[in-house]
Amino acid sequence: MVISSALDKPKSFEHNDYVLSPPDEVVAYTCSSNKNVWTKTIRLEQCGRGDLASLLTFIACIQKISPIRMYNSENVGVIKNNVNCGLYLPGSIHLTGSDLTFSYQFSKSGSVHDLLKPYFVDGGLPESIVQAIFSRAVRSLYQLHKNRWIHRSICARHMLLYQLPDEDDSLGIAFCGLGSIVPVSPFGSSLNRTDVPIIDATWRGWHYQNLQDNIYSTHPAAWYSPEMVAQDFEGYGKPSDIYSLGLALAEMFTGIAPFVGTITPSLIFLKKMTLKGAIQLPCSPGQTASAELISVFESCTKFDASQRPTAEELLENEWVKQGLATPLKESHLTRFRLQ
Repeated sequence: MVISSALDKPKSFEHNDYVLSPPDEVVAYTCSSNKNVWTKTIRLEQCGRGDLASLLTFIACIQKISPIRMYNSENVGVIKNNVNCGLYLPGSIHLTGSDLTFSYQFSKSGSVHDLLKPYFVDGGLPESIVQAIFSRAVRSLYQLHKNRWIHRSICARHMLLYQLPDEDDSLGIAFCGLGSIVPVSPFGSSLNRTDVPIIDATWRGWHYQNLQDNIYSTHPAAWYSPEMVAQDFEGYGKPSDIYSLGLALAEMFTGIAPFVGTITPSLIFLKKMTLKGAIQLPCSPGQTASAELISVFESCTKFDASQRPTAEELLENEWVKQGLATPLKESHLTRFRLQ
């Protein structure tokens, strides 16, 4: 059973199973028997001081976005979709002893990452599907940025396909993998951010080192913008998410993550800081991208953050408008799951 990449943990392509840190265990995952709810339980006693601090920061952030109640028991009632500001948020949080549990409505369609097959030459998605998914992701990102939040970890794995309420088979896109979300500016400051997300906090349930033997994997920093990697006085903001979304666009189209095979983070950082020219959209043999897709990709991934479009400007792009007008249904995606 694939619960979905919303669990914020990597997947082993070779064995089609999840790669977790050793199970002495900080994090445990369960799914209800009727497959309506899945939970992530964090054993707080196993977390260090730094992990607890980052976990409390995460909870504070999501409670600012949506007033999620924290219960002191598991009796929390029915869990419903909680999509707010373009994010797929937990329906409830409850504390039982020293175990903290996040409960989510189960998303049967999983994440966009579940549709990709990087071990095949044609492991990406058709442009029409990419267009429909990307356009909905832009709309969710606009909602997030409008409320002055940034994601900082956008990739295909963190783009969740969820069932729209009261619509038969139609899907929306919301961002998961929320351990990196922060306000655009640090609270009490008008400056850009200069920090980088905490990647290996034990409460996130995985370590990037688990993937070092996987030829199709790459470090989370592969999706970071150059200005985010630089950590200079200018800092970074909303354009950093646009850059990551541009790389996710290429990831969906090709099926391959950026900088795949470049496991060492320092080497990825070096490449991002020195390769200031336009990034070329990689295409498999026999694969051709439209001029419109290439234009959107190149505009989103410009080295200079000030030259990238905003999410609002992307919504006015004709290619994106066409994508929003294109139906996105589970029935359109079934064939990619069966490959």
